[in-house]
Amino acid sequence: MVKKAKTLLLSLTPIALMYIIQILVVFGVQFLIIFADRFLTMIHIYQSPVLQYVINQYVYIISAASYGLFLLVGYFWYRRVMADRRAVYLERGHKPVLDSGAILGIFFVALFIQFAVSSLLNILAVVAPDLMGQYMEVMEGLGMSEPSIISMLYVIIMAPLAEELLMRGLCLKILENSFPFWAANFLQALYFGIYHMNLVQGCYAFVMGLILGRLVKKYGTLKASILCHFIINFSGQVMSVINFSIMGIFTGALVCAGILVILFIWEKRKNDEYLYK
Repeated sequence: MVKKAKTLLLSLTPIALMYIIQILVVFGVQFLIIFADRFLTMIHIYQSPVLQYVINQYVYIISAASYGLFLLVGYFWYRRVMADRRAVYLERGHKPVLDSGAILGIFFVALFIQFAVSSLLNILAVVAPDLMGQYMEVMEGLGMSEPSIISMLYVIIMAPLAEELLMRGLCLKILENSFPFWAANFLQALYFGIYHMNLVQGCYAFVMGLILGRLVKKYGTLKASILCHFIINFSGQVMSVINFSIMGIFTGALVCAGILVILFIWEKRKNDEYLYK
């Protein structure tokens, strides 16, 4: 019991590190903005397009810089956490790898998650418009309605890398030291949901966290969840630009679900044939 309590506390330290880095980056960027503004005023430049762009993209600059710094620190932490597990894999002759079949499956899992979440959000807009309105205010506050180069860098590249390293790379692996996988996966998904700091996004982030954790377990590599997370975020950006119709979103969810069923049956038959040989 004591060991599990210690593991729970230890599993929260990567999240604490992330928040500490974010706080330091906020103070650092604010200092640089104030310094740049005063310096430009001294040399009689009162309207700098570069400084104005930095101010407009403040949230994404802070987020991207925080995730970048966390990746530098978290990578070496992750290597230490995985050192013993990697030795076990080598002893057993296992080498985690994503073949073409795995990548195809992950691709359609990611698309299904994106279409399914979009479908549920459309339903929520009808049954709970106030709650959906609050969610949209949060998204607009993050700049999701007006994507930019920095916002896309953060959403498509930095978020999948840093959040997967944080949740599935560190939190999940630390929790697995004292908990069975199902419990560790549930806890890291719960962390992931709470980390997003709003009810609607937290709920679907929790479910998404469960799936991403399962992918890491199935394929034995963090690359599986990173790839899935990347496709989810990238497809979300594409859908926001194309402006899919509600019917198109529902159809996409059904098509992806059908393809996943076919891939599951095909994989099961393939495994059965291998066992009976």
